Amino acid sequence: MNTNQNNKLAYFLMSPVLIYLLAVMVLPFGWALYLSFTNKVVGADAVFIGLGNYLELLQDSAFWKATWNTVVFTGVAVLFKTVFGMIMALVLNEKIIFRNTFRVLLFLPWTIPTIVSVFTWQWIYSDVGGVLNFLLLKAHLINQPLGWLARPDLAMFSVILVNVWRGIPFMGIAILAGLQTVSKEMYEAAMLDGAGAVKRFWHMTLPSVKEVTILAAVMTTIWTLNDFEIIWLLTRGGPANATQVLSTLSYTIGFLNMSLGKAIAIAIMTMPPLILLINYVTKRSLSSRD
Repeated sequence: MNTNQNNKLAYFLMSPVLIYLLAVMVLPFGWALYLSFTNKVVGADAVFIGLGNYLELLQDSAFWKATWNTVVFTGVAVLFKTVFGMIMALVLNEKIIFRNTFRVLLFLPWTIPTIVSVFTWQWIYSDVGGVLNFLLLKAHLINQPLGWLARPDLAMFSVILVNVWRGIPFMGIAILAGLQTVSKEMYEAAMLDGAGAVKRFWHMTLPSVKEVTILAAVMTTIWTLNDFEIIWLLTRGGPANATQVLSTLSYTIGFLNMSLGKAIAIAIMTMPPLILLINYVTKRSLSSRD
């Protein structure tokens, strides 16, 4: 079989994938990109306005507030998920009693549907009969019930806590898988040499799980940047835009204010960091297989 025949066969075999990518990804993205350059409103024809939506967003304080909230929400959530995921993996890697039971229980938050966990946390946070206020009052840490989701100074902390609670199991699973590959004999040799727990963790455990921890953290960052359900169901971006992130702002402008062009422009502006993160994950994953 000559080279031309090989190329034709390769294109023929790749054609279903190319058609799928064209129909499901390229055409919808191209249409969305075009709409972001229009003043498209639901029920009206789209008129091309160039960079009008983008320039308007750059001069909008609500957009910059949402951008800052997105950075805070993502950065703090990923940091705590990584730290607690590491602790969780280290504990579950030890030979403790009922280890398998603890593993199942600690992975439960990741398996529960988002809507169920959010409604549960709404009850926990409630200032009327909520369990969190009840426990804090009983411990005499507060004098009156707090509006965890109603106060701007507490709302961001509250939604981050829910996101961290749901995300820790993924980090724990990923790091635990990395810990399973670390040789037990290496630890025993280090202990015989007098290395303490902190030194073994810093010089042996951490380097061994560094790659998987970085990849899991980047994946978690991508998911956290796109998180919408937790914030929308808990606070809808309020109070006073205290928890308004780019995903909820895009939804509000697009589906409540009916301004689809501007809403899509927000989504387009969030893509560069996501593309960089996805490119990083892809390169690290492929290089680790070589």
